[in-house]
Amino acid sequence: MTNSRFLYALRAFVGVIFMLSGILKAFSASAFADLMSSYGATWLGLGAPLIIAFELFLGMLLIFNALPRITSAVSVAFILLVSAIFLYGVLFQGITNCGCFGPLTWLNTRPWITFLRNAIIIALLIPSLCRPQEGAPLTIPSVLCMALATVILMYMCGYSMHGAKCLQRAHKPFQSLPLANHPLAQQISCNPDSTYLVFAFSYACPYCQNSIGNVNQFTSMHVVDRVIGLAINDSVGRERFDRIFDYNFGIKEIPDIEMYKITASLPVTFYIRHDSIINAVAGSVTTPALGIP
Repeated sequence: MTNSRFLYALRAFVGVIFMLSGILKAFSASAFADLMSSYGATWLGLGAPLIIAFELFLGMLLIFNALPRITSAVSVAFILLVSAIFLYGVLFQGITNCGCFGPLTWLNTRPWITFLRNAIIIALLIPSLCRPQEGAPLTIPSVLCMALATVILMYMCGYSMHGAKCLQRAHKPFQSLPLANHPLAQQISCNPDSTYLVFAFSYACPYCQNSIGNVNQFTSMHVVDRVIGLAINDSVGRERFDRIFDYNFGIKEIPDIEMYKITASLPVTFYIRHDSIINAVAGSVTTPALGIP
């Protein structure tokens, strides 16, 4: 009996994490939708509310101790799936923030910490998979509680999804935006008479590294007046970057939390003219000889 209670406590702890993750993301579903879209397809953002609701529902099943073995198996499969997707984003899309806990950016840690955290959660659930567990029956009050919580969460998602950038991009091209109205303005200062290219990147991102030669061309070919590099603060990565790459632009380093306010994926290139962002392009930078997107 004591062992069963201990295993239930582990499952309930994981359930609280799932519920916390879902609820926090629901407060800013638009940001999570944009993050989903940054994996390579805009339509992925449409699935953000469903993922949030699934996390909440799964968390409540774990807390109510319903079908413990099946629920634990589904939880492990879900964590493995999202970990694999995040790994793809880190390796091929330059994504460094999992966005697991919505606006609480200090909980959205570096990738290796995210993978370690997921591994620990899986380890907490493994014992429930290996041993038969007797679950509690789902009573009418518990079912009503789960249904009410899900409805409230979906309402929050619908409210906070309004104006999601990823949904706007799906219907119309990028609209010129005054620099003062964008978080980028907190990191750079521009002369209204000059043109700029702001290259937001990470030292460890392969797509960012492959773009350095083309970014250099923007000043060498006089396409813009100045290139500004905006990188996530990483002293070890900077040392290796300086040793390997030859670049002709200045770099300002900022914390990953501040970078996440600007963009959910890396690299991103911002084109600035007359104190306005005229375009923002995610992904590897192409040579300016082919024209500015």
